[in-house]
Amino acid sequence: MKVCFVTSNYPPEAWGGTEQVVTALARELHGRGVAVVAITGSDVPHGSEAAGDGDVRPERFEDTVVHRVFKRPDEWDRHGFVRPRLLALLRDLLRRERPDLVHVHSCAAFGGGVTAIAQELGLPVAMTFHDLWVTCARYFRIPAGGVRCPAGTDRTPCVTCVNDALQTDPGRVAAALAERDRVLREDVGRAALCTAPSATAARFVRDCLPHAGAIEVIPHGLLRPVAAAARAAPPTAGEVLRVGTFGGLVAEKGVLDLVDAVVGLPCELHLAGRLHDAAIVAHLRRREASGLRWHWHGEYTPADAHPARNLHLAVFPSRCQETYGLVVDEALAHGVPAVVSDAGALAERSGTGGVRVTPLAALANVLRELVTSRDRLAALRAAIPAALPTIAASAARHLELYRRLA
Repeated sequence: MKVCFVTSNYPPEAWGGTEQVVTALARELHGRGVAVVAITGSDVPHGSEAAGDGDVRPERFEDTVVHRVFKRPDEWDRHGFVRPRLLALLRDLLRRERPDLVHVHSCAAFGGGVTAIAQELGLPVAMTFHDLWVTCARYFRIPAGGVRCPAGTDRTPCVTCVNDALQTDPGRVAAALAERDRVLREDVGRAALCTAPSATAARFVRDCLPHAGAIEVIPHGLLRPVAAAARAAPPTAGEVLRVGTFGGLVAEKGVLDLVDAVVGLPCELHLAGRLHDAAIVAHLRRREASGLRWHWHGEYTPADAHPARNLHLAVFPSRCQETYGLVVDEALAHGVPAVVSDAGALAERSGTGGVRVTPLAALANVLRELVTSRDRLAALRAAIPAALPTIAASAARHLELYRRLA
């Protein structure tokens, strides 16, 4: 069997959550005898020195052939969501590769119409909702412009939110959003199989697109096994507790909330990942005057020692409407208990041993309770389950569904 993944980006250019999941899934499928090819977008502009002169660059990552497609200046989000030239390139690549089916992991780079191309070529389509792009033109359902994100299909607040960046005629924005909804509903409706990593992600698509079809929840799970020797050691008597977070170090992930919550606590704050915003560094510096002790360990890749190994407690106080939370699995697999916000799918972790779910307003109190009581922290650590969901289980289920489609 041959499967074509359609994505918005692919390593080594990007290492976000979706890219990590997609490459791990490809790795598992290859191990089960499935040939995987990827057609991906890029954050590198067409015609730039990094992209070169061509429309498409052939690459290879691990065992996967990758076709990287570059966008021209008028093919980025602010210029619209239907990109005929990119769809034509996608059609040509699918004709060349002749897969048995197409698995769309993200159509944000190519815009609306991806599943129509597959249908035209007689290829069945599976679609996974890794993020909320099909329900939100700004991807993350974090509203701008002082509005509240709607729970259903009302797009009145969305006009103000989207126009906060565009600063154009609100009537044009409203019409464009209505057309976007129509196109994406048709796109999703053509998929023979829809999956999501959490009940929360599935619910957003069902309620906010909306989509009446079935969406099977298949957790991503742990992307790589963790050896017993790689698990973090519990704190020793008298050792300063190391509390921290890793992954996306941006305000939307609650980094500033975490900084403020640990000020005054008898612990060190440890951060790992790319520090995108100089304002976060400035905030950390200011908090040093209040006694904050912090360390930034830089960026990391799957080839590096995992930053969870250096922690006694992991904290993920995201403000985003999360669709899964890979970092939580990674912390637990390394023997590190976690505190998470109740944003999006993170709220579903309330039934997971070793995880404490809290509203952001209570974050400081929860951390104080755990940091000042070694017994409570030890009890949270002891509750971590011995077995966690894995990408291997996800791959096995997807392969079963693929075979039904193909």
